[in-house]
Amino acid sequence: MTIDKKFNFTKSYAELQKVVEWFEKDDVDLEEGIKKFEEGAALVRELKDYLGKMENKIKELKK
Repeated sequence: MTIDKKFNFTKSYAELQKVVEWFEKDDVDLEEGIKKFEEGAALVRELKDYLGKMENKIKELKK
């Protein structure tokens, strides 16, 4: 199994936090909201995939 060395979990998580904070504002533009939602969904997929790879790596190391 290879782990993507270019992926930065901390940076991606921080970007997701910014998207969440944007949605927590009182006044949100619908068009921009759709773009932010898509951006957030993509970040969630990347983070989930990375965490799955890390979980598998840990399982391998425990063997």
